Formats: sequence, C-alpha cells, structure tokens
Amino acid sequence: QKQGVAVCLLISPHYFPGWALDKWPHLRHRREGFLGYCLHAPEGRELLRNFVAVALAPLKDHPALHSICLSNEPVNKEEPCEAGTKEWQAWLEQRHGNIAKLNTMCGSNFTSFARVQLPNPFGPRPAPPLWMDYIRFNQEFFAGWHKLLAEAVHEVAPGLPVHAKAMTWTMLNDIDIAYGVDATLFGRFSNINGNDAVNFYSFGQGDFAQGWQMNAMGHDLQRSTLDAPVFNSENHIIVDRETRYIPAEHIRTALWQAALHGQSATTIWVWERTFDAKSDFAGSIMHRPACAEAVGIVNHDLNRAALEMTALQQAPARVLLLQSVTASVQDFGRYSDCLGKLYTALAFTGLKIGFVTERQLEAGLTPTASILFIPNIVHLSDAAFAALQKWRGRVVLVGDGELLTHNEYGHARSARLTGDRIPYRYGPTQWREVWQALLKQLPAWNEQPAITLRAPDGQPVWGVEWRAAETAQGMVINLCNYRHAPVTVRLLRRDAPISATDVLSGQNLGQQFTLQSLQPVLARVSE
Repeated sequence: QKQGVAVCLLISPHYFPGWALDKWPHLRHRREGFLGYCLHAPEGRELLRNFVAVALAPLKDHPALHSICLSNEPVNKEEPCEAGTKEWQAWLEQRHGNIAKLNTMCGSNFTSFARVQLPNPFGPRPAPPLWMDYIRFNQEFFAGWHKLLAEAVHEVAPGLPVHAKAMTWTMLNDIDIAYGVDATLFGRFSNINGNDAVNFYSFGQGDFAQGWQMNAMGHDLQRSTLDAPVFNSENHIIVDRETRYIPAEHIRTALWQAALHGQSATTIWVWERTFDAKSDFAGSIMHRPACAEAVGIVNHDLNRAALEMTALQQAPARVLLLQSVTASVQDFGRYSDCLGKLYTALAFTGLKIGFVTERQLEAGLTPTASILFIPNIVHLSDAAFAALQKWRGRVVLVGDGELLTHNEYGHARSARLTGDRIPYRYGPTQWREVWQALLKQLPAWNEQPAITLRAPDGQPVWGVEWRAAETAQGMVINLCNYRHAPVTVRLLRRDAPISATDVLSGQNLGQQFTLQSLQPVLARVSE
C-alpha cells in the first residue's frame, strides 16, 4: 500500500490440507488440474467456507487489497463419486421432468433417473445426447461450486470483487468443453472478468507477428457476458524457457490491445528471474530489460489515455457472433474452425465485435447489435432457437450446408431460420476469403465503420485492426498492424480523406501515414 501496489489475493483452494484427506478419504479422487480432491463432497465445501472466513477476516479491509481470485486455472474433470452421481440424477430430473422425456430426448431406455450413472470423463463417452447433458451439468455444477466460494467471500467482505482465473481457451475451444468452464455462467458469480490468457510472439511465422486472436476473442466474449473489466491475472506473453530475442513492441502491443478489448488489470507471468535453465521462469520478462521497460511505458500511456481507452471499451458492439455450448459438442471441429476464422476476418472491418451466447438466448436476452453471425452451427438448443425466431435483426449464416437444423440432442427440427449467407467450407476456407466476402456484403447490410481504412491505392487493408469511438473531445480511432511488415494507410469518413493526430505524442499524422508492425496508434481524427 505504501508503494501504491494493489494485491489480488488468490485464495488457492487447490492447496487442500492432508489431514482433511486423511479424515475423509472419500475426498481422494482422480481428477485433472490443480484441484486434487472431490468437489462434490459436502465435507470439502464446508472446509472451504470455514477457510475463507478465517483467512479473509484480518485482510478484508486492507487498503492494498484489490480483489479475490477464487481459483487457479480451474477445470472440472473428475471420476464419478456417490455425491456427484446424486447431484447428476437430481439435475436430470429437474431438466427433463420425467424419465420418459429423458428417454425420448436421449434415445435411451432407463427405468428411472436413479439408473442413469454419472459419465466418467476419463472413460468411454456415453451416447452424444447424454454426453450433451453431462457437459451442461458439469458446467452448471462447476459454476455453482465457484459461487459457493464467492458467497463465502462476500459473507466476510460484501463489497470485495471476486473472479476466477479461468483459462481463456477452456471457454472457446471445442476440445476443452468437458472441463466445465462456461463464460456465461462464470460471469454470473463474478464481479470482474477473470482469466488466464496467452499471446505469444510469432518469430516471423504465419500471417501475424503475434498470436493475438485468443486474447481478443476471449476478452470480447467475457465482456459480452458480464459488462465488467477483464483481469488477466496470469498473462502469458513470453513462452516459458524462451531464449530467442523478443522485441519490446510485442509486449507493448499485447498489453495495449488487451486493454482495447476490455482488460483493465493484469499480472504478467512471471515477474522474476532464475539461473535454472529448466525452470518455467527461465527466459521470462525480467531477463529482458527492454520488455520490462515496455510494461512501465504502456501502463503510463494507458493512464494518460484512460478517457479515450474507456470510450473504446464501452462502445457498443456493432456485430455479434453466436457462441454455443451445443455446437462445441455436437459440431466438434467445424464450429470452432469457423468461429476463429470469422472472428479474425471481422477484426479487419473496423466494426466492434461482441458475442451473444446460447445460454443468454435461453435466458431471454435479446441481441443488441443489428447483425448476428452463425458460425457453422448445425446443432443449437431448442430454447435458444426459439429466441432467435423472435428476434428481428439480420442473421448471417456462415457455413457449408444448412445450419441450425438440429437441437441439442441431435433431433432434426422442421423450422428453419433464414438469413444471408457467407460462403464457407470447413477446412479449405481461410479467414482472408471470409474477410473478402464480408467486405462485399457489409455495405448492402448498411453496416459500415464510422471511419474506413484504405491503402494508398484505395484497396482495403488486411492485418490492421481498427476501432473508433466518440469522446467529449471528438472521435478517436485505435489502429494496430498485426502484420510482420509496415503498412501505409489512409483514413476516410464518408469516402473523403481525413487527417488525424496521435493522442499520445501530439504528432500530426496527416491523411496518410505508416503503421509499423506491432506499434499501436491511438489517433484523434479531424472533423
């Protein structure tokens, strides 16, 4: 507190006492991840509640305490137990009402809910419909377990913000869907959007100079489910044990662009050095003076431009992507492939991207943007589909074949949702093809950015993400060149060239200027 440093306290429920495991041996259970004991057992939950009460009592009013991180890289992959099986069976009964309906939905012939065993995620999977139910149950249980911790914190310190350090990829990747992390459900117990995310330097490989998509997409998803700042409390921006040179521009861009997408606090993995070449800390930022300096500079610059960055963060999304748990399970691979390519393409249109989730639609939330993109989703829950049928905005279907034709259990539906199409084939289609198709369609959909970016020859520019927002001092635009080489650009408003001034330096950029690789520019445009 004396040094002006805020502390996020990770309460670390994965450090479970050995005496408790000896006292309640049924808590010893096969699991994956840091949490090494049965989460369903009531004894463990009660111990955690008591631990939080005792640990936070002397700390809750400390002026340096920023927030509480409830868990470290949480995943819920656990072999079945008696308590978990009872919770599963009660969940099935609440969801389906009677065993006949479950059998109809899942194509099964159970005689009672008590006969439906909890699937073992370490063993063979049950039939897809029952696996779909398990995925939803596991997500809801895991969010509820975190909610218990959040409530325990707030019993001691009602106004203290809480969040969980959920790995971003477990919210987005099909292959990680069984880990039980859902952005919508995690947003419901959180006061801050917590995460653990990655953005590594590319060393000249691929289209982009850094791996920016997972950070950006994860932050946009979380901000769409909870309108609160993002706190990446384990920010991986350098690969562990990396020995190659990494330019300071990578560090600055990773932190600056994360702020553009909603991040307002972060702790970098890891802020120390080691002489053990095999340590995870080897090659970290404290071995790299220019990179460490970049952290201080970008922090200073973000505070200088706080009003402009806040305006960019709070600007409403212009286009939405549908995020679906059902599609992650039933449309494995084809959905996430399209989602990633579509997000990348939209990032280079100047339109702010948001999400609406399947669970939000099921809860009655109405999409707020004028365009909703459906990324190669064949399977969607009946409740979410019914919500989309009532919505009067523009639906854009991006995929091969008919979309939204089946429900979460794989049953075909007769109703169809019509909309515009963007050509796409799973696998062969690349993001640049999607981008080019979008550029042709957006004018016809009356959805254009307030400011347009063009090359000197008038052609659209790929690889540069830009977003604009209004402030009390006029419109600002943030531009970032993710390509490996410099790009010269022009800014246009209503097809007329406009000039811009760098907000941080005061430099007049004129009507045409060059964006260096990984050097974001925040500009105020002339009327």
